[in-house]
Amino acid sequence: MNKVKLGIVGCGSTTRCMYGPIFKYLENGKFVAASDIEEEHARWAQNMYQANEIYTDRDQMLDEANIDAVIVGTPVYSHLDDVIAIAESGKHVLCEKPMARTVAECDEMIQACEHNGVILMVAFMKRFNKCFLQAKQMIEKGDLGRVFQVRVDWSFLSHPGGWRDSLPTWGGIYQDHGSHAIDLCRWWLGEIETVSGEIDIIMKKREVEDRAVAMFRHHGGAVSLHHMTRISHKPIVELYEIMGTEGTLQIEFKSTWSFTSTEPFQMTLFRDGKTTTDVTPYNQGNLDDELRSNAQYLMELSHFCDCVLNQLKPHTSGWDGRTAIEVINAVYLSSRKQKKVRIPLAKEIDLPSEFIRLQQE
Repeated sequence: MNKVKLGIVGCGSTTRCMYGPIFKYLENGKFVAASDIEEEHARWAQNMYQANEIYTDRDQMLDEANIDAVIVGTPVYSHLDDVIAIAESGKHVLCEKPMARTVAECDEMIQACEHNGVILMVAFMKRFNKCFLQAKQMIEKGDLGRVFQVRVDWSFLSHPGGWRDSLPTWGGIYQDHGSHAIDLCRWWLGEIETVSGEIDIIMKKREVEDRAVAMFRHHGGAVSLHHMTRISHKPIVELYEIMGTEGTLQIEFKSTWSFTSTEPFQMTLFRDGKTTTDVTPYNQGNLDDELRSNAQYLMELSHFCDCVLNQLKPHTSGWDGRTAIEVINAVYLSSRKQKKVRIPLAKEIDLPSEFIRLQQE
């Protein structure tokens, strides 16, 4: 079987917690090279996950390593430069979310990949999670009736520090985690038409928002409500509540991070205000069998490799990543201007200065 030879740029959590552990199960790809500006991080990836080659310079890896595609796991403010360099080297790209900081950056990334004839996929791994896939199937089968609302709550406590709290990102909690929720709600409810939002910096040592509240009206009239914060003093919760005319589906993960866990979300179907059914797709008894069948990062990376090998369009393309960023930027603009914002955004307001000024106020 042909295998895609993979490189990684950025050997932090993207390598350590997400893709690294599943490389041994990947049948249509192989981890070949790793690059990180900190040699110890690249060395760790080599020792733990058997990368053939390591580099401290991205461009050297692109020039010298025998690779077909690259996973981008660097901070969001590096994505534009990384993706353009990878595309110009003729390699395919799997870019971690959030795709970029602005729509203009996303457009440059998309154009670079199209110009160089390479695939650009954005890593919305939740679409490959068996629980969210089951929710999608239930919606499409009509198990919930007509879905009219989704509520998202992603709350936890983290103290200021690190690149995610720094101004060069041009966005905080909602750029980081909101990109996932936006993509899921678009997938479940359809495209977003209007945006209302409020963002704040509660802990003043942060340079970007740590609390965001947003409401979206989707095509067809459904609404999604989003609440995200880094200042909850309760244990972490990640909750999705899908409300339909015939039932409500609750998808919840509590007390730990879902992205590092092998356990499924708890899924509960409510009907008539009195019937409660556990619809959780529980794991198989053998963890290796479960991971081979359902691990979200494995399913995502297998799909990416399949797209590379067979020149297919990814399920989560650059345009999906761009749309999430457009909506995130619309939330920021809505908060700044104190009014509802329509999608698509007018190009004349897609300016970095708008977002920097908003976060500094």
